[in-house]
Amino acid sequence: MLRMTTLRCGLWLLAVASLPVAPAAAAPASAAHAARVHVIMIDKMQYGPMPTGVRAGDIIEWTNHDILEHSVTARDGSVDLDLKAGASGRFTVTAGSHTYFCKFHPTMTATLLVR
Repeated sequence: MLRMTTLRCGLWLLAVASLPVAPAAAAPASAAHAARVHVIMIDKMQYGPMPTGVRAGDIIEWTNHDILEHSVTARDGSVDLDLKAGASGRFTVTAGSHTYFCKFHPTMTATLLVR
């Protein structure tokens, strides 16, 4: 009886071990990229350097270190932040080339490239 039970268990284990196993599903691309925060300073009547390596879904934070009020206004109308002196504002970016200007000082411009 013991020998028969051992044989059945062995056959059962052999059958289970030979079953095909599906590979684990890969994480979606969006889950693989954790959003990063990129800070852009506004000072002395100009936008600070634009960060590199910005990807869609990242967060851009604009901080006004100037003594005057400024805006971050997208040419396409998608963003319009008014930033008093010392204030900050943030938004999530999409892929593409984004051009911004200050509606109070139109000579202030910047272009942000997002992959």
